[in-house]
Amino acid sequence: MIDPYTLPDDLPAPVDDGAADHLSGAQLPAGLALEATDGAAVELAALAGRTVVYAYPWTGRPGEPLLVDGWDLIPGARGCTPETCGFRDHHGELREAGAEAVYGLSTQASDYQGELAARLGLPFAILSDADLALTRALALPTFEAAG
Repeated sequence: MIDPYTLPDDLPAPVDDGAADHLSGAQLPAGLALEATDGAAVELAALAGRTVVYAYPWTGRPGEPLLVDGWDLIPGARGCTPETCGFRDHHGELREAGAEAVYGLSTQASDYQGELAARLGLPFAILSDADLALTRALALPTFEAAG
């Protein structure tokens, strides 16, 4: 069983492969709404002001086994729960710095994300791109694990 709040000392460091370089200055797709853990449908392109969106591949749950064998060997895959806790812990600072909204984003279903949001006491919603609509529209980098 894993503790999703603790990172192993020997995690491989991710390396920037340039797969997201095309996103600088990119326009968000209009009309594409994502389900949020607060029940809203959020169209990122329609938001006004500064918005922080951080993306992550998957979050684990305390006491449950790793998502797939070798998950920790995928650079950048492990650490999504501590990353989310960091955004939670610095939410006030982000708002003070001018962020009108903060969202997490993953390809997990909204009900799974809802458990995470409740367990971690998140002051912001998590968005679901379970059907990969935003991922495809923006040609976001992806990886596949265990099929």
